[in-house]
Amino acid sequence: MELKRKISLGLAAVFTLGMGALAEPADLQAQLDAANARIEELEAEVEKYRPFYEDQIVAEYGEDGIVWLKDAQAGYQEAAQMFAQYGIPVDSYADQIKQSVVESMVREYVIDAKAAELGVDQIDDAVREDLAAKAAEDLEGYVSAYGSYFASEDATEEENRQATLEGLKTHLDITEESLLDTRIQNYVDEQMHDYVTKDVAVTEEEVQEKYQALLEEQKEDFADDYTYNSTRMAGDVVTWNPEGYRAVKHVLIKFTDDQAKQYSELESTRSSLEDELAALDEAEKAAEAGEATEETEAADAEAAPRSREEIETDLGAVGASLEALYSELAPKAQEVIDAFNAGTDFDALIEQYGEDPGMTREPAASKGYAVRTGSEFWDSAFTEGAMSIAEVGGISEPVHGMNGIHIIYYMADITPGEVPFEEVREGVEAAALSDKIETTYDAQVEAWVEEAHPVYHMDRFI
Repeated sequence: MELKRKISLGLAAVFTLGMGALAEPADLQAQLDAANARIEELEAEVEKYRPFYEDQIVAEYGEDGIVWLKDAQAGYQEAAQMFAQYGIPVDSYADQIKQSVVESMVREYVIDAKAAELGVDQIDDAVREDLAAKAAEDLEGYVSAYGSYFASEDATEEENRQATLEGLKTHLDITEESLLDTRIQNYVDEQMHDYVTKDVAVTEEEVQEKYQALLEEQKEDFADDYTYNSTRMAGDVVTWNPEGYRAVKHVLIKFTDDQAKQYSELESTRSSLEDELAALDEAEKAAEAGEATEETEAADAEAAPRSREEIETDLGAVGASLEALYSELAPKAQEVIDAFNAGTDFDALIEQYGEDPGMTREPAASKGYAVRTGSEFWDSAFTEGAMSIAEVGGISEPVHGMNGIHIIYYMADITPGEVPFEEVREGVEAAALSDKIETTYDAQVEAWVEEAHPVYHMDRFI
């Protein structure tokens, strides 16, 4: 007798005994035949719909792991939106993005399964309470940030809060529960990372190798002013300094919000006037060269261009308005200059008057900003002002920049070339350790993924 017949026979016997009566052999055979017929019908239905089921699977891994098409599509849409925000043509990279999305999902699922296997996903009550409190704070942050989008002038504060909570849930899928889930997932990921890398250490040889690698890399990369300054500002280790840089600090007397708005409007007007003047120059040059045609002359006549005198008059008015705006900040800037000239330490002046938060954060708080002639990382007015100071220890005249008035202090020249190893040893060792930790973790995860033998069905990801 076939296996399915044996199973059916057992089920039939149990069912019959449960009814309190024993069936005749003929009746029992009839029931068995009917059960087997039904099994065959169900198996046929399974085979009929199997292609539709399988078409919804874009990856398989482990014993029964599955990545569903709808989940992969949601991940792709999220990635595509991010690409679009940066102006990257999504269609050109669609296949690569899809592959990356599905592989990342398999990776995450494998890590989660391994965390459960190792017990790393277990969270005690104290940690859960802490994560819940942070999730509640996260939610309040979203309520504050998005409240104006959902609030109504006629509603009470509590009604507006409820409207915001509903809006966050409906439009952004943000709730306290979802934020807690994210916090928990991040916590488990961190625990998993620590579990894998807890014994990682670096040797002296590896630290030296990292130093040499950074040297070669930075000699090339730091030819670009933006890369050099970005690295410094991020607090990353610097093993090579290009030629021509000086370290400066500054006190920023900042525009108020209203003044900043006026400045922006005036600069926009000035830019338009300068464009208008440039167009007039081009038209005059073309006319002098005899390049004007009947069509351009007709267009010029229809546009009725203004005279040079009119444009320059308007430019002068904009310039006067900008000077008036800066004059509102001038008294405080003069206070800074007078205090410095009277012997006040510049760091004390930053603390008392400064409105640039970057001056209070490391590494700029101790090392200053790096500026050289032609630096494009900074506002051009700031760069010119910084390079105008004749001697180390001196300050600039009031510099009119895009954020207000700067009083800039020339604190030191930055020695070009290789930074001695012992000066940056701690940073280099930290960088080497970080690299090794990430390499170790990635290698272990890759090994786990390989053990899961993933199979990808990217032809179904349409």
